[in-house]
Amino acid sequence: MRFLQADILYPISTPPVKHGILVMEDDGRVIEIIDPKIHPEEFKRLNSDPGKLEIFHGILCPGFVNAHCHLELSHLKGKLDERKRLPAFLKQVSSMRQSSTEEILEALEDADREMVSNGIVAVGDISNTDHSFQLKSQSRIHYLTFVEMFDFHPERAEGVFEKGKQLLDQLNELGLEGTLVPHAPYTVSSKLFRLINEYAYICGSPVCMHNQETESENEMFLSRKGELFDFLDNAVPFFKEWKATGHPSLASTLIQMSSCSKIQLVHNTYSTQKDIERAMQFSKMIWWCFCPNANLFIENRLPDIPLFLSNVSNITVGTDSYASNWTLSVLDELKSIHRKYPEISLDHLLKWSTLNGAEFLGMHRELGSFEKNKIPGVNLVSGIDQSSGNLNDTSQVLPLF
Repeated sequence: MRFLQADILYPISTPPVKHGILVMEDDGRVIEIIDPKIHPEEFKRLNSDPGKLEIFHGILCPGFVNAHCHLELSHLKGKLDERKRLPAFLKQVSSMRQSSTEEILEALEDADREMVSNGIVAVGDISNTDHSFQLKSQSRIHYLTFVEMFDFHPERAEGVFEKGKQLLDQLNELGLEGTLVPHAPYTVSSKLFRLINEYAYICGSPVCMHNQETESENEMFLSRKGELFDFLDNAVPFFKEWKATGHPSLASTLIQMSSCSKIQLVHNTYSTQKDIERAMQFSKMIWWCFCPNANLFIENRLPDIPLFLSNVSNITVGTDSYASNWTLSVLDELKSIHRKYPEISLDHLLKWSTLNGAEFLGMHRELGSFEKNKIPGVNLVSGIDQSSGNLNDTSQVLPLF
């Protein structure tokens, strides 16, 4: 049994506890939290036994949940141009994606190790191939794999869907969990959308989708114009048949999805108040995932996160991929949010990056908060600003479990 104490303990499911003591089994299972205000005698007894209590300076919080990642793009680290906007980024990814299997697998292992060292205990990971499956079956990280599909042509929808199911079968044979998801509103035909969402409804599985990552995504749906439309029109021969809806991309896409499924919308860089309101009217089971460093890498812009905070509570945090990021660190994502929006409290940032992510991934019974019998991992976050109680650029994370 271990007794861990820090300046502040963040259980996440309950308010922070100053100088709280986290009692855990040796395997990391939570037994209880000792609050000095509620259990003063027990607190005093433990503090009088210096050999029993492990004291840390900083805060203790559960392991981080990376709600959106592309592990299999890790071999693209440092190879793509920054701040060129999404169409140019997509063009570079498609031209550089082919690498040797050895290079891809080595980069996958490095990325997985880095996430472990950065206190990440669970990942919602996008896969287009089976490259990462064996690694995931051996990793300390809990992975939920989103087998991502994209194809513009309705006549090919059933074939693409079947290939996705075959990848899912490979995943399940390794004892791993996964589901089928669309890539983005502009890369999936209506027929493929229908097949994916019927599958999600029948299986009760979550769905994720890239959303409004670039301004020209909305422009494309409104008027069939803009950088993104021009890129797709040139890259895909039969894309000339694509028709604008006259509505923003999210409004055009939600009507093709199931309001009974959990849906995570990723990036939301150009989402507006009207987009949020439409989504809330459509479903109460929508999560909004922010990957701030990827947004800065690709578009040099962050979503209006305070706007979301004033409207919704289901917010998660992801790192995206090494194709679009400098690190795979949830803490670095939180620091970027705080740098731009210092008014957002540490309480919110930690909940987004722990319990909210675990709830979307369906892992909240084991992860995301310090609650009895959970094994959520324990992170020590140091370098907290003493006056504001928030993050600094120099804040660091050390996983203790």
